[in-house]
Amino acid sequence: MPRLIERGVAPLDSARRHLFRLLRRSELAIAIVARPDRRIAVLASAHALGAFAMAVFAPSALLVLGPVLLGVLHVAADVRYLVLRRGLPPWWRGVVWTACAALVGVRGAQELFGSAAALLRAEHALLAAWLGAAVVAGAFASRAWRRAALATAAAVALSAAALAAPRGFRLVLAHTHNLVALALWLTLFRRRVRAVAWPLALVLTGTALLASGAMTSLTLRAGWLDAFGLHLFLASDWLAPGLPTRSAVALTACYAFLQSVHYAVWLLLIPQDDHPGQRTTTFRMSARSLRRDFGDAGLAAVAVLAVLVLLGALRSALGTRNMVLSLASFHGYLELALLAYFYVRGDVGRRAVQAPRERSGRARGVDRGEPELAAQPAAP
Repeated sequence: MPRLIERGVAPLDSARRHLFRLLRRSELAIAIVARPDRRIAVLASAHALGAFAMAVFAPSALLVLGPVLLGVLHVAADVRYLVLRRGLPPWWRGVVWTACAALVGVRGAQELFGSAAALLRAEHALLAAWLGAAVVAGAFASRAWRRAALATAAAVALSAAALAAPRGFRLVLAHTHNLVALALWLTLFRRRVRAVAWPLALVLTGTALLASGAMTSLTLRAGWLDAFGLHLFLASDWLAPGLPTRSAVALTACYAFLQSVHYAVWLLLIPQDDHPGQRTTTFRMSARSLRRDFGDAGLAAVAVLAVLVLLGALRSALGTRNMVLSLASFHGYLELALLAYFYVRGDVGRRAVQAPRERSGRARGVDRGEPELAAQPAAP
């Protein structure tokens, strides 16, 4: 397995070296790439602009391709950076795994038997229990009873809303959970928020333009509305039921944009900010780091699931997309529960502690195994 992985990424590292030779010819490129904050800001800004253009001119394609191509990988990143690399107490990590498995089971039952009210309430009851356990785990770690009290009040209010209106809560969570990743990135992983002011401004501006309907006429007139079996109007019926057509289209395009931002946060921005030190890694070093976190069996499972999703998409891109979003919905609850836990533990507002593995001498020995170039963009 290790040799197979390293052979697989060898061509990527070769291409990477050629890219660096080209970048070194430009002083501007060196100035950007050599500084982590600048590099991350430029990458985030470029992605925000690209995602905005897609949300305006090809929202249906963005809604389908995102989950199909990146759904499994971004859920794996959720697990990696919130659970595997955070040094959680063993008992709390066991609760996290149990809650994830239970939620996947409930969603699987809904796929088989339909979203009956009982199953919806069971899903949200699991969320309520998980949030409560998160507050308890954080309080045990920090003894910060005031933060625990505030988190308890928020958890009770959220759980009450979910149980009282399960379908409405699910719809609201679908839209708002895309912003939770931004909150986690800025409060747990980002050292200097001011350094990413420009990409944040672009995300906020894009969200406002799309949600307000300012771009709707352009989308309806010049956009690619039907892609991979999903028409924008059908997506609007799912994501904005009961709203007038133009308002529903605006909210759906906004969702597509923020979903793409959500993926970029987990797959591009958090990995770079979580890496210790100023320099970036080769693809081979990234692969070794993935093996340390997931183990051979876990990494193989992620790869198999990603391939199965791609194969399923060849047969039915829309059906596969819907299945991925349904079964992977547990990660939204994972983000909420871990945000509550880290808040009570005291990590919110400062960069979360480095994973013990990354601080270990063994990990540093691996990183020293291949010299770094002076200015290199990070491998995913």
